[in-house]
Amino acid sequence: MIWTPEARSSRFAGQPDAAPKTLGGLSGGWNGVSTGDFDGDGRLDLLASNWGRNLRQERYRDRPLGLHAGDFAGTGEWMAIESHWDPGLGKTVPWMHLGRFLEAMPALASRFPTFRQFGLAGIDEILGERRPGSLELQAVWLETTLFLQRTNGFEVRPLPDLAQWAPAFAVAVADFDGDGREDVFLSQNFFAMEPETGRLDGGRGLCLLGDGRGGFTPLDGRRSGLVIHGEQRGAAVADYDADGRPDLVVGQNGEATRLFRNRNGRPGLRVRLAGPVGNPDGVGAVVRLRSTRGPGPAREIHAGSGYWSQDSPVPVLALPVDPVALEVLWPGGRTQRVPIRAGATEARVGIQVP
Repeated sequence: MIWTPEARSSRFAGQPDAAPKTLGGLSGGWNGVSTGDFDGDGRLDLLASNWGRNLRQERYRDRPLGLHAGDFAGTGEWMAIESHWDPGLGKTVPWMHLGRFLEAMPALASRFPTFRQFGLAGIDEILGERRPGSLELQAVWLETTLFLQRTNGFEVRPLPDLAQWAPAFAVAVADFDGDGREDVFLSQNFFAMEPETGRLDGGRGLCLLGDGRGGFTPLDGRRSGLVIHGEQRGAAVADYDADGRPDLVVGQNGEATRLFRNRNGRPGLRVRLAGPVGNPDGVGAVVRLRSTRGPGPAREIHAGSGYWSQDSPVPVLALPVDPVALEVLWPGGRTQRVPIRAGATEARVGIQVP
């Protein structure tokens, strides 16, 4: 794992020794993931959606969030309690107030007769003798994050602040503007919250334009046309009108599925693979377009990505004015190179079997 100074100082300020050293240490509210060559080096990077730095997370971001599970009421049934660090009390305290606790643990009324007494207690005091032996989990990383693949691990880069204002779910990767640099769409929002908390609705669906070096610039919805106020979930990319521009479909909870037609992107090259028996779409292959100036970003053909979604197996690659060839790395390691002429709009490539 490689840690950027920005990632380390912003997330673990004041406690650098607590910073995770491996991907396994980045426990969080991870929701979706996809691949993309976001720095143009030919290696597939990862972009994973997370809960974001909103509401609870921003105030207590230098401490992990906790989840405690056990038979705390002595009924034989397990219950889960969320907790966070309270800097004023210097204790780990629950999110739920006393009224909600009494619904499941009425015996607490004798120990905490007032809300004030309960509010001054930590989770250890509240759970008492039932605390030992319970299950405790922690979430230490809540940013939606880019993981750039390096030769000795992954470089961790949280996405810009605008991507952290609401929980993100689907991660859709495409070159939406056709400039030869991979972009991203994030589906956002989560409404099923406790009444006293309020729903997490700070997102309208977010498009981020890549700079080809692993950086992103959020695109305002007034420019992108992506304004979705609902609870967005699955999202997928497909050139459904075959004009050489990647379009977008976004599903919502309790609302209509939205289709967005890409009207302003520069048309690219549609790539259609014919794989072997059992894999006709070439799932697992990686395609990359080369020009006289060098290679473009690599794109993976995947059967599922983002969040309960599947992109079209016919990707659109940004088409330079001087294309030379399309390279295909098939599953199993075989490489194929197909010449591409200037002005081409689609390439059909079948695997060569010796």
